[in-house]
Amino acid sequence: MWMGGHPPLGYRVEDRRLVVVDVEANLVRRIFSDFVTCRSTTDLVRQLAADGKTNKQGKPFSKQMLYKLLHNRVYWGEIPHKGQFHLGTHAAIIDQTLWDAAHAILAQNNRQRTSETWQRRQPEALLLGLFYTADGEKYQPAFTKKPNGKRYRYYVPNRKVRFGADASPAGRVLAEPIEQMVLAQIHAALMSPEMVQSVWDVAQEKYPALTEPKVVLPLRQMGQVWAQLFPAERQRIVQLLVERVTLREEGIEIVWREVGWHTLAGEMRPGTIGAELLEMQQQEALA
Repeated sequence: MWMGGHPPLGYRVEDRRLVVVDVEANLVRRIFSDFVTCRSTTDLVRQLAADGKTNKQGKPFSKQMLYKLLHNRVYWGEIPHKGQFHLGTHAAIIDQTLWDAAHAILAQNNRQRTSETWQRRQPEALLLGLFYTADGEKYQPAFTKKPNGKRYRYYVPNRKVRFGADASPAGRVLAEPIEQMVLAQIHAALMSPEMVQSVWDVAQEKYPALTEPKVVLPLRQMGQVWAQLFPAERQRIVQLLVERVTLREEGIEIVWREVGWHTLAGEMRPGTIGAELLEMQQQEALA
């Protein structure tokens, strides 16, 4: 008995029971069979896209969709209930032999991915959610880990992560050089008289009791000790000040988050945590 929710590809629900949809079931069998043959979800995504195959919602298959499908025990006759799988009354779409063959490959691939793999690495990604290709495609943070244990951080176009290496014309980008370019531009902006003046003009309206030195000096001091700021604080400031970073042939283009600069000015007011933190880090930098 089907306990609710959307039925998986290959089935429809009638009287709370799963009934095989032949056309979809044939696609499921093909996916399992082709995976056993090609041993790669990346290649399989490419093959399915070339043949115009989609899921129930008409969307092209991604690697994540295929992993979920290949792990769905409903296809060989089991049914989920309260976190457990039990033998169901519905017709299986694949047999135990095909299931075991596919999962032997999945298990092998899992072991291989421990030595060299792509994974999201959000805590270390300075430009998480901010970095785009010239065509407007978002980059995702990732890393490779070599057999010697050395890690290399990258930003990878979203479509490459979801659909494989050929899915996007943009290439992967080493993380550190791009991040250093962005940090350098923020540092330059903090030291720029024009940017500081712009922030002060707005701060005057929002905090009329403030005098110019109480806003301008902390911003300039932050620029002076920028390299000594805690990494977590620099990351927070990047997320606060930057709206978008676009990688173009001639370099990077930064769109500033105007409200973020105003917020930063407010954080630097005397007596605030931001001002105290800056003072502490200035002292450490001079020690």
